[in-house]
Amino acid sequence: MVTAYFYPTSRGGTEKYVLSLAKSLIKQHHEVHIITTGAPNTIVKYEDIIVHCFNDELSNDSDILSSRQAAGNLNDFRRILSENKYNLVHFHTLTPAFNIFHISAARRLNAKIHFTAHVPGITCIHGDLVQFGTHACDGLIQKHRCTACYISKKVASTPISKIIAKTVDVLNYPVGTATAVEKKVENLLELNKLCDKVFLFTNWQKEIFIKNGFEPTKITITSQLLDIQLSPEIPVEKTIKVIGFVGRIIQEKGLHILIEAFKSVNRKDLQLHIAGIINDEKYFDRLKNITAKDSNILWKVNLSETQTNEFYKSIDLLVIPSLTYETGPYVLYEAFEKNIPVIANNLGDMDVWREKGFNIKIYNSTTELKNYLKLLD
Repeated sequence: MVTAYFYPTSRGGTEKYVLSLAKSLIKQHHEVHIITTGAPNTIVKYEDIIVHCFNDELSNDSDILSSRQAAGNLNDFRRILSENKYNLVHFHTLTPAFNIFHISAARRLNAKIHFTAHVPGITCIHGDLVQFGTHACDGLIQKHRCTACYISKKVASTPISKIIAKTVDVLNYPVGTATAVEKKVENLLELNKLCDKVFLFTNWQKEIFIKNGFEPTKITITSQLLDIQLSPEIPVEKTIKVIGFVGRIIQEKGLHILIEAFKSVNRKDLQLHIAGIINDEKYFDRLKNITAKDSNILWKVNLSETQTNEFYKSIDLLVIPSLTYETGPYVLYEAFEKNIPVIANNLGDMDVWREKGFNIKIYNSTTELKNYLKLLD
């Protein structure tokens, strides 16, 4: 299994899923190796699973970032595949570290190819299926719309982004921007061709993949929980005193939105506890500075699995303020397992869980989130 994110270098939902899947396959008498990023060209063991580590791709080379060129670890990747003669290579990420070139290399060695899409950016050049950073997208790739949305990541004004996109389309310059949509489509068609199976976690993902050319017969809807079945529990009546956030500290997880909402309601009787995995130091430092004088906002970063489980015991409510579509997220399942109520931004399948009877409230704006926090008792 190939993933840019794995223990002990990083912790998150993808890592938990890959580890659980590996253990499940080993119980079925398969031999499982993990290929990930870490100390280059090293082999370690994590919970008795062999882990091959390669250089992460941290350059800002636009050709590598756009999958026009392979990462520098490709030859080492080929070598490991040749030495181990894997029957099946299962990719769990499509990142600069492991991109379409790696999948093609595995296919050339006659391995079966499986791919699991853990994030919305697989089909979206903006990276999150949030059109112009403001509203959910239908996911259909369209040349001008997607180019303008892509430009909006650097240009705050949507109308100006659209004007620039028209100019870029006419001049076909800069080439990287002008051809970004075509390159994304090319990579998706290549991914569809190379893969024997594509695993998705939600029906909205399936609809988007099919819209953009994937063969429906290759797609399987699976669960991040594997064989675990969740059932709604009777809500426990208790006063909400401690609000929790669990997840990566990066912009798209929306922690700044939660902090801003929490501070604005000015509830001194409430506490906000943050169990974060630092992935963006600048973003983390900015939020730490913003909360430096707030004695009721507590930070607990880079916790171990055991410490995270203890953290859940200390909170009365989990808030998931993600700004992007979620394919889970894993923290949602963990909260349900522990009968912790949830408030979540209404993206992806969040509302489906409410309809199934789980203890989750959905908000559609920061104002709605603030109102929920104001009314907590």
